[in-house]
Amino acid sequence: MNGVSTRTDTLGPTLTVTTEPAEPAVGDAVTATAVLVNDCPFPLRGAVLYLVDPGATTAAHTIALGDLRRGASISRCWRTSMPTDVAGDIAFTAHVVFDVDGRSSDCARAAKTVSVPYEPNGVREPYKTFATTDDARFGQYGSQLVIWAGGADLSGGRDEKGGIRLPGAASASSVVQVKTVGLTGSDNPSAKYGIAVANDLTAPDKGGYAVLTMSQSYGVEFMTDSDGDGHLDTWAGGGASTHPAWLRLIRSGTTYTAYSTTNGLAWNEIASVTVPSANGALDAGVVASAVNLNHPGTTVRAVFDQFTVEES
Repeated sequence: MNGVSTRTDTLGPTLTVTTEPAEPAVGDAVTATAVLVNDCPFPLRGAVLYLVDPGATTAAHTIALGDLRRGASISRCWRTSMPTDVAGDIAFTAHVVFDVDGRSSDCARAAKTVSVPYEPNGVREPYKTFATTDDARFGQYGSQLVIWAGGADLSGGRDEKGGIRLPGAASASSVVQVKTVGLTGSDNPSAKYGIAVANDLTAPDKGGYAVLTMSQSYGVEFMTDSDGDGHLDTWAGGGASTHPAWLRLIRSGTTYTAYSTTNGLAWNEIASVTVPSANGALDAGVVASAVNLNHPGTTVRAVFDQFTVEES
């Protein structure tokens, strides 16, 4: 799949990125080419081109282009490779920054995007998997965790899900956080994915159970087990669903406070709830459920990124 960024200025310039091979596979050596055409009605002054490898956050190459007259066209290639531990949309990116009139600056961006399919490949230590539905599968790609799962629901006494956990990771004062990247494959707007904590996530009836999820269409859902019987029986949340989004669950003893944000900066508090059965260091993890109305129904694919458990 090819992608060219929209212009940051309707007057131009035009920047494109292509690759050879055109559809590289994981691990392939790649020659990427950035082409910049100044189709602005003015020269670009002090232009600098930044070439970014797939999966990187900083430029692999910084190229000073100087002043580019109207109609000028330049092409620059760089050798790189497809990462080996990735899936989803992988981009080869170019940015150009320039002065317009000696007093103001502007930029343009373009990316060639390659879509690599997610495949269940298991998870690595220290992660462990668990499931209360027989169709759960799991994957790990760099900082991303992936769950494929069916299931009827997380509440209402069903508690059918697939999950990936860090045993005993959440101390009495801790912050559990994850980016919910995307949820696909469900025909039910109540399908959900997010954070779960419990004294033992493989046996929620041991107490301390709480779940903070983003649903397919019905917004954030924060559910807890008030009496320690392993069933989620309190609820808070709602609103619009956002994919991706950030979810955060802060534990202070037996009190859990849930937050969400769309940008990782401005956090919105969902609710603060006491779960009396929370005891000691809790399991913390991520979970997904298709919330199927009929058996066997569909299987969702839930993608998470940057799952962390830290002392607060």
